[in-house]
Amino acid sequence: MFFLLHKYTILGKIVMELIPEKFINEKEKNVMKFSNAAKGVSKIFTAEILGLISYVLLGIGSISVIGAAVSSGDKVSKAATGTIVGGGVLATIGAIIMIVGAIINIVGLVQAGKDEPFFKYALYAMIIFFIFSLIVNFVMSASGYNYNGYANSGETLINLIVNVLVIQGIINLANAKQNAKVASKGLLIFKLIIAVAILEIIASIIGAVTQSTAAAVVVLALALAALVLGIVRYIMYLSMLSNAKKMLADDAE
Repeated sequence: MFFLLHKYTILGKIVMELIPEKFINEKEKNVMKFSNAAKGVSKIFTAEILGLISYVLLGIGSISVIGAAVSSGDKVSKAATGTIVGGGVLATIGAIIMIVGAIINIVGLVQAGKDEPFFKYALYAMIIFFIFSLIVNFVMSASGYNYNGYANSGETLINLIVNVLVIQGIINLANAKQNAKVASKGLLIFKLIIAVAILEIIASIIGAVTQSTAAAVVVLALALAALVLGIVRYIMYLSMLSNAKKMLADDAE
């Protein structure tokens, strides 16, 4: 008797039309919803905006200090001292914003990781890099070696890895939701971010290697180039996160 009410029979179709849509096959309708990913990606997007602000402040602060040192030479003028202090203040504010953004980013990755494993992989990469940085920091400090330039390159590399893993997670979600537009754009930004990050790392390494031998103006130019490339990378990454946020907007509870 119950087979007569199957949705593919004539009687079943009549019954289905009489039942409100929200009660029909609710499980199938929700199968492609990613509420955790929606909330997580939203937090990651907010964190990356804070990250971009902190990156700019830290970059301007560092360049201000280098520029003041280049212009003043051996004798530091009052103006140069003011610039150095101002640069230090900007760098401090940037560092505070960066810490807040990092905490929000971790919360977002944990939340999104409940729906898509690549967000978990990005979090694992961040944890591994943090532990590795502590070890390197201890060893380098004990040996008295200045590794700031290489540390910046390492930070850029881990950011690249995290960006790539998050973008892959977004692409997977887009494919699951059959959103070809977001998936194809993800692949394009995926390649562009890798290219820009490689150029950024090269600029940072060259600046670190030539810091003691090359003219200070060259080091300043390389630092500026790395800053600009980093901003470009952030903007592309934010663009991808924005697309994912819009795609998942209906999934948020």
